[in-house]
Amino acid sequence: RLYSDDGRPLLSSDDVYRRYATNNVKTLHDKNLFHLGEDRMLTTLLLRYFPDMKLSFVPEATCYTIVPHTFSVLLSQRRRWINSTFLNMLELMRVQSMCGICCLSMKAVVVLDLIATLILPASLVYVGYIVFITFWMGEPLSLLMLVVWGIVVGVQVVVFLLRSRWDYCWWFLIFCIFGVPVFYFILPLYSFWHM
Repeated sequence: RLYSDDGRPLLSSDDVYRRYATNNVKTLHDKNLFHLGEDRMLTTLLLRYFPDMKLSFVPEATCYTIVPHTFSVLLSQRRRWINSTFLNMLELMRVQSMCGICCLSMKAVVVLDLIATLILPASLVYVGYIVFITFWMGEPLSLLMLVVWGIVVGVQVVVFLLRSRWDYCWWFLIFCIFGVPVFYFILPLYSFWHM
């Protein structure tokens, strides 16, 4: 078993620890889960083996990270994260007891997240197509599209204004121009190709 500094068990079941600490994985699916996304898989195993217990967030926890300093390191990190997240969501579909949010079950949220992850590059191409036919071909933009884009951008701007972070507006603009193509198109396609 794993124990904390004060002697309390960190994992309350040897079965979970044995499954989590497996090193002789044979399938690509398991390699992505246990070698690339081990933290997510631990949560999934706890949800699967302890359906009557709850996981809680500890805000006092201290975490350290090493920020990618080159594009190749960022590419490698995002490939690991995207692949392990996607495959872990498939594993979450096998968990029998999951809570819900409002009128949605947690499985419905996981399915929506899976679909969104898969169609992310295609949705960016679609947005580019909409912009092209609107500005270069003179087609009118639908009201529904304006409302959706207004909500997506508006929510961010309102949060920046409520927090009085005017500098975030500029960073958000820079992210929309440079970050969206990288994080919504290049990195997901690269990750899926190298899964």
